[in-house]
Amino acid sequence: MRTSHLLLTPLLFMFFGMSVTTAQSGKLKSANNRMEILDYMGAIGEYNKILAKNDIAEAKINLAECYRKVSDIDNAEYWYGQVVRLPEAEPIHYLRYGYMLQRNGKCDMAREWFEKFVESAPDDARGRHLLRACDYREELERKNAGIYEVDHMPFNSGLDDFSPMFYGDGLVFASETHQQGPTKRLHCWTGNPFLELMYVDGESSDSTQCLSGFGEPEKFSKSLNSKFHDAAVSFGEEDNQIFFTRNNLLNGKARKDDEGVIRLKIYSAEGSGGEGSTSFSNMESLPFNSDEYSVAHPALSPDGQNLYFASDMPGGFGGMDLYVSEQEDGRWGPPINLGPRVNTEGHEVFPYFDHDNNLYFASDGQVGLGGLDIYQMQKKKEFNEWGDIINMGAPINTVDDDFGFIINKDKTCGCFSSDREGGFGDDDIYCYRRNAATLEVLVYDEKTGEPIEGAEVVSDCTGNTYYTDVEGKAVIEQKMNQCCTFAASKEEYDDNAKEGCTTDIAPGESKVVEIPLSKPINCLVSGTVSAGGVVMANAPVTLKGGCIEGGSQTVETDDMGNYSFALIENCDYSISTTVAGYAGGSTQYFDTKNPANCSHMKNFNLFQTIANKPPVYNPPVSNPPVYNPPVSNPPVYNPPVYNPPTISQPITDIRTGSWTGNDIIREAQGNDPLVCCSAYEGISGYNGTLEVSPSVQYVQPGQPLPYLLHIYYDFDQSYIRDDATGELNKLLGLMNENSNLVVEIGSHTDSRGSNKYNDRLSQRRAESVVRWLKEQGIPANRLTAQGYGETMNVNNCVNNVPCSEQEHQLNRRTEFRIIGLTDGTRYSTPRNNVDGKGCQGCPF
Repeated sequence: MRTSHLLLTPLLFMFFGMSVTTAQSGKLKSANNRMEILDYMGAIGEYNKILAKNDIAEAKINLAECYRKVSDIDNAEYWYGQVVRLPEAEPIHYLRYGYMLQRNGKCDMAREWFEKFVESAPDDARGRHLLRACDYREELERKNAGIYEVDHMPFNSGLDDFSPMFYGDGLVFASETHQQGPTKRLHCWTGNPFLELMYVDGESSDSTQCLSGFGEPEKFSKSLNSKFHDAAVSFGEEDNQIFFTRNNLLNGKARKDDEGVIRLKIYSAEGSGGEGSTSFSNMESLPFNSDEYSVAHPALSPDGQNLYFASDMPGGFGGMDLYVSEQEDGRWGPPINLGPRVNTEGHEVFPYFDHDNNLYFASDGQVGLGGLDIYQMQKKKEFNEWGDIINMGAPINTVDDDFGFIINKDKTCGCFSSDREGGFGDDDIYCYRRNAATLEVLVYDEKTGEPIEGAEVVSDCTGNTYYTDVEGKAVIEQKMNQCCTFAASKEEYDDNAKEGCTTDIAPGESKVVEIPLSKPINCLVSGTVSAGGVVMANAPVTLKGGCIEGGSQTVETDDMGNYSFALIENCDYSISTTVAGYAGGSTQYFDTKNPANCSHMKNFNLFQTIANKPPVYNPPVSNPPVYNPPVSNPPVYNPPVYNPPTISQPITDIRTGSWTGNDIIREAQGNDPLVCCSAYEGISGYNGTLEVSPSVQYVQPGQPLPYLLHIYYDFDQSYIRDDATGELNKLLGLMNENSNLVVEIGSHTDSRGSNKYNDRLSQRRAESVVRWLKEQGIPANRLTAQGYGETMNVNNCVNNVPCSEQEHQLNRRTEFRIIGLTDGTRYSTPRNNVDGKGCQGCPF
């Protein structure tokens, strides 16, 4: 398409045979004058004569521009190739040379010059768009394969025919028809006649209401065609109102701008002969027209309330921009620019608004195949904004200029203009049949139901990629009788795919394909490994499961004793820890089969089974008594009573270098008083020193404390309740994984009843646990049952003290402690009262 048609040619008055001004001297000045008055064809001849004899940079630059203006792409490419190598070359020349190379199918060469333009003019988006277009070309050429059947119309002339519009049973279009009469009125820009509105009748031959069998073109309306340009029309719903573009001419009088140029305006008129009439009256210039800029290419919305058009009025983003005016109380409101997402530094022209709120337009500034490409975007009424801009792709678009797109109500066929190869003239009219239906792929959040904007959708039929708009939709043209799988993806969501078919809908119809996406469930297992309430760094934790490559995975705890594993949904797992010299890392089992609850907390509270020789400590103030163990190793050790003076001394844990614990178990070996950690609560406000109390107890190194089993009994009963099974399974796992441990099961009662009766009751309770463990396969030589009656209550509920049932329940408990090993080693483990609140340092 010639640039003249882009602007529908602002013009200076010039009749055929009119000579160029001779006030200026010299051939170059003469050629420049012709260019200034838009006589590009005359200027081309003169510049060529000049350059045949002289190498003049200005002549080369202007000649390249003239060829571009008249859409002679081959010659424009050649001369821009000369221009870009001149010292006078400017960034715009790089862009235009790359543009001509792209138009001629030389994208690899074009890319170099687009990149050079981007470097020279980084704020101009055209270079970046055109660079992307070269990479996008293959997809644009295949995206609509088999969907559109495009035919060249036989009524095209040998000149320019373009901008078709439905009217009655035919088409109205603009054409450079040869004028009749003695005076030949030619446009100096092209050397061709001025544009006139033509009409061609057609037949609707099938159920799709697509026109075919066109007759011979004739002039559309004597009341509209003028002596200059008349073109680019739009009709009201009943064809009784017309909007059209013409040069600034009304009632036979032409108006010029300050430079003497006759600009373009949009006019409206009313049909005076009924539907289908070509007689129009009450012609008016629209209120946003101006003598100083052009307004062209009207497109009326089906409801008649919005008029879209192109203009180069001040305040735009590039050459011609798209605007919309809304009708208010019967008058057209001020023009509103459609904004920088639509309008570029290039030209956006020839809009068309269909019955499904789709706006079609042509642009040479968006990403495309080359020249003007046709684009589509949908107006989202609910959000009052526009959807994504979609390139129509081949065969609608080519490397040449494609514009003036229209489509019928059924979306089965339409027409457009193009100067592609194979036409009769420069711009020709082509019509198409659309062998497709529209699939609206809706991507939404499965949990909230909200649409997901910006999701990527890929069709396995074409390999094309689409992106969802603000409504979560990607609009896809799909061939009839075809099924395709659409894969949707979005960051922070799991991928999903659904099939969409056009086997059950008619051509032109639409169908929604819903694809819910869910956010990944971050299944985790995490926890802490500690010993006696002290966190353990670098402890190995092993996760096992069929979903793990190799069957298992091991990590070490961090400095705070923490670990974590990422899990896979719908899997079974086990987790355990093994630390030399410690027990309590029993295997724990869990799964991720419930997506709503697939994260787990698994803590390991270990205890020492074999004491490591702790560091020697020399107290600074006084020396505690020396402990001399007996030569023999009796089965029971009775520590001596020791009442040392109160001293203040630092306390250090043998594994971590820090202290936690308030039930102090002092170890003694030789003359070295040593400290280990207890199984209960940590000291609050500990400042690095600890007051050693005369009430501390001394035990052999490495001998562990008793631990509370969360097993409780009904009053006066010894049977194991159902709520105890979980705790017993933990103890069972501990013993199975530490097969050398000998354990005492100690049970307790509350203070109600006689001492003798409670001794027997507690013994029965301990024996019930031992019996259960034996039934699970634990050998009898590893188990000891011991009843303690009411001698070790955890609260003040002693004889004759009134207490609640809940307080009594705390005393009816069972504990276990390690009392030795199967090799005959026996530990003397003190029996410390627990506080009834549970045990923070227990092994499970």
